[in-house]
Amino acid sequence: MRATDADHRGALARHGDRVDRYIKGNSPENEFQPVRLSYGLYYQLDHTSHMQRIKLAGGLMTSAQMRVLADIGNDYGRGILHVTTRQDIQIHWVDLENIMPMYERLHEVGITTRGACADTLRNVTAAIRAGTLAGEPFDVTPYALAVHEYFLFHPLNLTQPRKFKIAFAGEPEYDSVQARINEIAYFPKVVDGQPGFSVWAAGGLGAQPHLAQKVRDFVKAEDLLLMTEALVRLQHRSSERKNRKRARMKYLFQKLGAERFIAELDAIYATVEREHGDAVRAELAEIVASYHALQPKHPGAPLPKSDDADFAHWVRTNTFAQKQEGYFLATVQLPLGDLSGAQLHVLADLADEYGAGEARLANDQNIVLCWIPGDRLEAVHRRLCEIRLGAADAFLISDVVSCPGADYCNLAMSRSMGVATDIREHFLAMNGDVEKLGTFRVKISGCPNACGQHQLGDIGLTGQSTKGSDGKYTPHYSMLIGGRGGEDESRLGVRVGGRFVVADVPKAVAAVARDYQEKRNPGEQFPDFVDRIGADHVAKVARDAAPASH
Repeated sequence: MRATDADHRGALARHGDRVDRYIKGNSPENEFQPVRLSYGLYYQLDHTSHMQRIKLAGGLMTSAQMRVLADIGNDYGRGILHVTTRQDIQIHWVDLENIMPMYERLHEVGITTRGACADTLRNVTAAIRAGTLAGEPFDVTPYALAVHEYFLFHPLNLTQPRKFKIAFAGEPEYDSVQARINEIAYFPKVVDGQPGFSVWAAGGLGAQPHLAQKVRDFVKAEDLLLMTEALVRLQHRSSERKNRKRARMKYLFQKLGAERFIAELDAIYATVEREHGDAVRAELAEIVASYHALQPKHPGAPLPKSDDADFAHWVRTNTFAQKQEGYFLATVQLPLGDLSGAQLHVLADLADEYGAGEARLANDQNIVLCWIPGDRLEAVHRRLCEIRLGAADAFLISDVVSCPGADYCNLAMSRSMGVATDIREHFLAMNGDVEKLGTFRVKISGCPNACGQHQLGDIGLTGQSTKGSDGKYTPHYSMLIGGRGGEDESRLGVRVGGRFVVADVPKAVAAVARDYQEKRNPGEQFPDFVDRIGADHVAKVARDAAPASH
């Protein structure tokens, strides 16, 4: 089912006709809504302009794609692009008349927005360090791309009961995609010399979060598409169709129970195997064989000594040594996931000049450059500083993850990006203490829909709104503590009682972090600290620091 250029162009032509009918007043809003959503186009708060979500499978971008994305952001989106927790890019303030020219420009560099929203298979996410990390069983990237390509024009893609998400983990010690909050989570394994995956299903966040549960210990890599299709068919056939609030796979799993869910999956898998097992395996093999990681522009080299303290700090917190000797990954920290078209152009130049002509969007809303020789890292950092993207402390407490919130979204109950800015600025003023704390993730969602994936943060914050005696609504936040990702280690955060007014949130977060730093055991991660010292203790620390709240 590999999509051809003719498939894409035919789909774009049909979509363009529907857009044109709507613009001319020949199609009512209720008919146009599912059309625009199927290509990732949302209304913004004012309902006169739009937000466009752009899928990038596995977060991968070539330098050519980066330049087109930068130009589109400049031409159609007021010069700002936003990186999401699903390895997508969003552009705001897009006029409807510009939609089809934008799609055509994206198509020319191999990008589609088909399935970026609506009841579809959404963007397939993948580990940000895949193919470069020592200890990974194998590179999951070609398999993530194969799933994306196979299902793009699959007949079940656009007719799911609800959105359907798939993730490929890769790092043994760091689950950069929070895989188990997806409908399907694949964790790479090698068993008896055979590459494959453990399979977890029925994850999802929102107001009733549910971690994916294991449905297969091991599926051979060659059977990946068969297993994926079986799970997609199970969701399409058996999940709720009348009540959208209960149409995610997590509710189907709860309804059937693990034993029956797995039995039905096995039966559907057998059907898929019988119908076209050999053909699908051959297609997967073809897609995987056609994947060739880009080659670095320069030979690897060790990292030389430097007297620049700021550069040394950035190296400690923002770079990783690849398994390929002499090469490094560099995390470009984007404040709240935003960057300008001009900045993205420079990142494309850096990828070409020093890397392998490629970058990757990260689920923590940053951008990763790869294949940078050690002796060229300082030049990269210098250029990043020139465009105000050279900040250190990636993955630390000041590197806050946030959904767009009430600045853009009509579902949000609070300005999550505003409180994220307050937290970030609070910790940036601490002059080095942030690094001493170590990896610590704060994740914020403007409403219970959990686009900021707050349930998986060391500290997670959820926007809420309360009507006071004066009839006015006041935004505030609830807090969760101790969430984490991982295959067997995944867990949802524990809710702290009460609520926190916006002005108190940075103080509460800082108090919890300070208490953790003072009382933790050597090497102890925050979720383990919460287990040892008790969630009630941590909750009291947060509430005591915010007496105006609750």
